[in-house]
Order: sequence, then C-alpha cells, then structure tokens
Amino acid sequence: RVESWLGVETDEAADAANEPPRDAEYELVQDVAALQRWIEAATLAGAVTIDTETTSLDAMQARLVGISLSVEPGRACYIPLGHGGAAGGELDLDAIAPKQIDLDQALGLLAPLLADPGVLKISQNIKYDMEVLASHGINITPVDDTMLLSFVLDGGSHGHGMDELSRRHLNVDPIPFKQVAGTGKQQLTFAPVPLEAARDYAAEDADLTGRLHRILKPRLVADSMVTVYETIERPLIPVIVAME
Repeated sequence: RVESWLGVETDEAADAANEPPRDAEYELVQDVAALQRWIEAATLAGAVTIDTETTSLDAMQARLVGISLSVEPGRACYIPLGHGGAAGGELDLDAIAPKQIDLDQALGLLAPLLADPGVLKISQNIKYDMEVLASHGINITPVDDTMLLSFVLDGGSHGHGMDELSRRHLNVDPIPFKQVAGTGKQQLTFAPVPLEAARDYAAEDADLTGRLHRILKPRLVADSMVTVYETIERPLIPVIVAME
C-alpha cells in the first residue's frame, strides 16, 4: 500500500483509485482511543490524506473546527474539534457542545504524526492546512499537494479545484459546501454544522483527495515532470507558508 501511494505499482494504484467506493466507511472520531487507532493506521500506511475544516477561507483568520484523515480509498474519518455555536457562526458559550476530543489534546496526539518524516501527508491545497495548523505550533512535513500535482501535469488546460478534479478524474461530484452549511445570509460557518453532516462532507474530501493522489502522482513519471515537481514546485510550499 505504501508503494502505491508513492507512485510505484502504477496500474494497481490507478485501478484502486478509479473504483468507486461502493461501501465507503466514514467514521466520526470522538474519543482518544479512536484517534489513536487512526494515527497508528496512518503510521503503518506511510501516507495519510489530511484536510482541515475551519471558520474562514483566510488561513490567518480561521478557527480550526475539525480535521479529516484518509488512509485508503473509501475509508476516512472526521475528527470534530471546535463544533458548536449559533446559526450565525459565532461561538455560543451557552450552547451544549457536541461530544468531541479536547482541541489541545487531539493536536498533541496528531503533532508527531504530522511531523513524522516517514509518513507522507497529502492534501488539496496543503498550504492552507499548513498555515492553519502552524498557528497551533504544528509543523507538517513531508507533503504532497494534489492541486499542485494537477497544475504541474496539466497547466492551463483546466481548473485544479477539488470539484473539477473529482469530476474529471473520478467521475464523482463532491458534496457541495452549501448542502451542509446553506447559502446566502443563512449560510453557516462550519462550526454549527451537525456532526453527521460534517463527517460526510469532510471525510469525503479526504477520501477523494487520496484517490486523486493515486492517479496524479504516478503521472509525473509518465509525463516526465518529476524534476519540475520535486525540485521546483513542491519545495516552494513550506517557503510560501513561512513567508505568509
């Protein structure tokens, strides 16, 4: 499994990614034992897809609401960390918060995994996730970015957002944000979204990103773009994070 994530066993990895997860398993992680189980699975796999859910598109203003992880196609989890709040998105201290792991405790458990040089961390636009978690003192390395992989491989031929890449490569329409958070003046931030809906949305993002990685990463060799990605584009990610 580790080899296929890193671009070896190309045909097998691509076949696995293209198969729709008929019985997708998306787990809501609400206790330390379950979180430790996922950390162990990611460490054993040698690669994990991550995605953060927050209250803002601006990484410098965003409050962390949860983290999703995926280690194989069709299997992912969502770890709620900051759910609860009023409909307008502001934190409501009088509201009863749903069951979730304490933020500092969860990040303390995740930090060694996210900094482990032997575990590849994969995300769509990972620069954002790195900046959000850097505000909590967490460093993420080494990394791969499906958005950047797509850009290196296909340039200006199409967009490189999650929705377009999922439709193009996986024939999947991801759950739209408006389906879980509403639209217009009634739109919520992610914090008040019910946990079950948050799980399905966030875990799917991690799942689809991992499947995209299995398709895109092997193409670097086939398209003779390994040097461009590995020596120019990918090394710039932590540089830009530090600058911003």
